Amino acid sequence: MQTFTKENGTTYFKGQMEYVKPLETCLQPNQISQGLYKCSGMAKKILAYVISDLNVVKWNNSKFETYETIFKPVDFIKTLGLQRTGKQQQQLIKDALIELQQSYIAIDTGEKFETFSWVTHSVYAEKERKIAIEINHHLGKALMEYKKGYTAIQLVELGKLQSFYAMRFYEIALSYSGFEGKQGNKKKNWFFEYSIQDIRQLFQMKDDEYKGRMTNFITKVIAGPLAEVCQKTNIDITFEKIKNSKEIIGIRFNCTRKDDKVKIAKTDSLKLKQEKIEINEEEDIIARNRKRFEELYQEELKTPNLFGTTTELFAKSNAFKRLKKEIEN
Repeated sequence: MQTFTKENGTTYFKGQMEYVKPLETCLQPNQISQGLYKCSGMAKKILAYVISDLNVVKWNNSKFETYETIFKPVDFIKTLGLQRTGKQQQQLIKDALIELQQSYIAIDTGEKFETFSWVTHSVYAEKERKIAIEINHHLGKALMEYKKGYTAIQLVELGKLQSFYAMRFYEIALSYSGFEGKQGNKKKNWFFEYSIQDIRQLFQMKDDEYKGRMTNFITKVIAGPLAEVCQKTNIDITFEKIKNSKEIIGIRFNCTRKDDKVKIAKTDSLKLKQEKIEINEEEDIIARNRKRFEELYQEELKTPNLFGTTTELFAKSNAFKRLKKEIEN
């Protein structure tokens, strides 16, 4: 990231946006959403916003590409439905930028354990009223694909959540949504399971955090956050305790999508309204061409993508693109 500050204090960002180049190997997008990390609610919201608008940037007089985004604080606040509180909100954002600079995500595939810092450089230019955030280039390649999973609607729903645990459960539930209505799941339904130890590791909880009575862990980490997700998002998540004799060893999370079609509100931005219209049109097209869509979907599941494998979420996206192209032709 390169900046230039004039004598009047105004900061200018100069660079040329380029297309994303084909990538042979990188992290799976789901490995990021299911990665091991912990941060404050504000830091999580900034991270989601940055991912949703991430670009490959080639700065002047630089040989390297960077993965970053430049945005206005007011746009961030508006998109996530946050309240504007002037200097207080600005300080919360600055504190979150410091936190993201110090934070990391760990990816544990079972065969390999890796850690990555989230952010390598950030700039809050107050006079220009812009924020620039540069993501670790090792993560950037995977995030350019992962950003496809963050829609404007999901950002709005994420913005409504306050608990970090609620945000993570919402994000993780979305990462498993490719199983919706598949592999024995009913329409609009899917599930995922984690052991208690895996949940503690997933959220990077300290050894002494809710280590006493299991009821405190269930209430604070599971029940409360899931109730918030159910109340504020388009996904209902209930849970079942997995026991070995009387000991609770894990949790099964049952997810249900509330509606196929999304409602358009008068207060929605033009971008959000357009996205909702496109989502509803997609559902209508799939419903009218269900048989052909399923055929294309099964073909896509067998076709490796640039990661070497194809997830259900990407298979569905690619199958719809092919179906729409067939109909238009």
